[in-house]
Amino acid sequence: MYIVTGSVTTAVRLSRLLEDATGRPASVVHTPSAIKRGGCSYAVRADDRLRELIRPFCAERDIPVKGVYMREGDSYYAVS
Repeated sequence: MYIVTGSVTTAVRLSRLLEDATGRPASVVHTPSAIKRGGCSYAVRADDRLRELIRPFCAERDIPVKGVYMREGDSYYAVS
């Protein structure tokens, strides 16, 4: 799963919070071009099983999220 944010600072903060809260690894990556909406953006790559948690988790911590995407093969689709 890719959680798209607007800055590297937000992505790093989110990845650390996710790892601390869930015990699952999360890493900061450049947003894949297939889901990039112009300009620079960063994404947090996290375990797909956290999909239902992401929106409420970020909302509780005032972390802006531009989109949440899953990957199937070479394709991406938006979730939540």
